[in-house]
Amino acid sequence: MAWLDSPVIELGFSLIFLWIIYRFVTKNKSKSDKGELGLPPGPRPWPLVGNLYLLGSLPHKALAKLATKYGPIMFLRLGSVPTVVVSSPAMAKEFLKTHDLIFANRPPTSAGKYMAYGNRDVAQAPYGEYWRQIRKLCTIELLSAKRTESFRWVREEEVSAMVRSVREETQHGMRFVNLRKHICSVLLNTVCRMFAGRSYSEHQLSRGQEFSQMVAEMMHLAGVIVPGDFVPSLAFLDLGGYCRRMQAISKVFDEFAEKLIDEHIQRRRTKKSEEPDIVDVMLDMAEIGSAEIQVSRVHIKAIIMDMLIAGVETSTTTIEWAMTELLRNPQAMSKAQQEIELKVGKDRIVRESDLANLDYLRCVVKETLRLHAPAPLLMAHESTQGCNVGGYHIPPKTRLFVNVWAIGRDERVWEDPLEFKPERFTDSSIDVNGHHFELLSFGTGRRGCPGIYMGLSSVYLVLAQLIHCFHWNVEGDLDREEMFGLTLPKKFPISAFPSWRLTIDDPPKC
Repeated sequence: MAWLDSPVIELGFSLIFLWIIYRFVTKNKSKSDKGELGLPPGPRPWPLVGNLYLLGSLPHKALAKLATKYGPIMFLRLGSVPTVVVSSPAMAKEFLKTHDLIFANRPPTSAGKYMAYGNRDVAQAPYGEYWRQIRKLCTIELLSAKRTESFRWVREEEVSAMVRSVREETQHGMRFVNLRKHICSVLLNTVCRMFAGRSYSEHQLSRGQEFSQMVAEMMHLAGVIVPGDFVPSLAFLDLGGYCRRMQAISKVFDEFAEKLIDEHIQRRRTKKSEEPDIVDVMLDMAEIGSAEIQVSRVHIKAIIMDMLIAGVETSTTTIEWAMTELLRNPQAMSKAQQEIELKVGKDRIVRESDLANLDYLRCVVKETLRLHAPAPLLMAHESTQGCNVGGYHIPPKTRLFVNVWAIGRDERVWEDPLEFKPERFTDSSIDVNGHHFELLSFGTGRRGCPGIYMGLSSVYLVLAQLIHCFHWNVEGDLDREEMFGLTLPKKFPISAFPSWRLTIDDPPKC
């Protein structure tokens, strides 16, 4: 290797090095002369994978730790994707309110491509006229307060059935029950009855799958990190096999959704439903037609998918974490039970009309959402053009994550942030409707969750029944381990022993 010692080679390396330094200095000088702002601070990326290696199995925690070093606005390269992560209420407000229009877009994902009919659903559709019309359809016709109220009897029936199911398990000699199973089941049945008029928990689908198995697979795949979404050159490898699984489960779901629509059309030919479900409403709109959007079977299927995934997963996660924290904090559990006894009594179960009077219960839900945001990084936003935020330049097509998990545990925002204290919301004006950037559990602005009222109605009612109807005992300490995905569920389900605490023998059949 003596040739490396040649003066000519040394001169060549020196010239290359000086050229690199010259280009770096002149490039930065040019930017400075033009008054251009630089990118936010962040860790140095690796070739090809960028900063993906830093995320680990719990990205929200890894990003919160990085924010302590780089600040509340941080720049990363996830593969080849420029990404900004914000971790403070002030920065969240800048991006999601001041610059809401610029960051109203959604980045393309494999889940949107393969499971959401080419991003035709509300959650993942790119910002534009199509998204505006499909969101208007949902907020005004399908998920409005009036529509939510019309399904009150469905929620009450299903929650009452859940209470009976839990009690029957204990009466048949089962000491402990799997709370997650019961919570997920009642929410799945409720959502199905709202959009389809009946539950499908035991309905056998084609390909030998059960309905609940299909939904579980869809919820899991909706939250996985697909390497090809961040490193497009590797997309053809389908690392992890996620795209293949998405295509397979989307075929199962599509067959189910097609059959469901056909059943509704056939039924409507014979008689008009006295209590129309959401598919009936959409079919009415398809028949009437509209100059704004012509509702098609694809629209109906995409909205059903959104309701199944978002309506079940986020609420299940929130209720299970609320029960975990109440069981870990007996004083809070006792206070919640006493409030319900005072307002409802022990001679009946809670009705939805009672919920408006249960102030402490609402504080419990807010505190749960603060500590355990169901979507810890919200859904990703994407900038449609370059802009300046917080003294930095944000390029176009930059992906944005808002670490609401970190904001909810920031000691500069919350006193004793790691403690479960529902009382902090007593007489507080902070709500979860997107008006307060300290508590952005459902997002805000143009891309805020349109189903927030329908989702919270189920959360309040299920939680109220669980703590009002039963005493709950657990053995040992309850863990707080998390599992990252579409939402942030407990890694291990609650296994608890319930005992009946009301004076009536059995919950009535609504």
